[in-house]
Amino acid sequence: MVKMIVQGDLANCDDEQLAVFREHKVEPYFAPIVRYGKTEAVVIVARRGREVIYWEDVEEGFNVSPVAPNDRILEHSCNQDNLGLALNAWIKGRTRPPRLGPATQSNTNSPH
Repeated sequence: MVKMIVQGDLANCDDEQLAVFREHKVEPYFAPIVRYGKTEAVVIVARRGREVIYWEDVEEGFNVSPVAPNDRILEHSCNQDNLGLALNAWIKGRTRPPRLGPATQSNTNSPH
């Protein structure tokens, strides 16, 4: 499913976003994330050093986060970004919409 979402989002990316994705893409794999005290899993789709782009199934969007040495996601965000917006975080001079994360228990009841 995540591979299909990635492919769909890539169809709407510009050349610079595509180049960044090609440079940093990984075969999608599950990584642990702590959501409100409970360890769950998200899918990492790209990696640049100690930072990754991952698919968040709860928010149904992509997020950027630093990762621990064991690939644990360190920042649980509540963004619903498409892949192009997430890739913009790795492109010098590009801006992104305001970040909604990291998530806290208090902002889980806000409308999306």
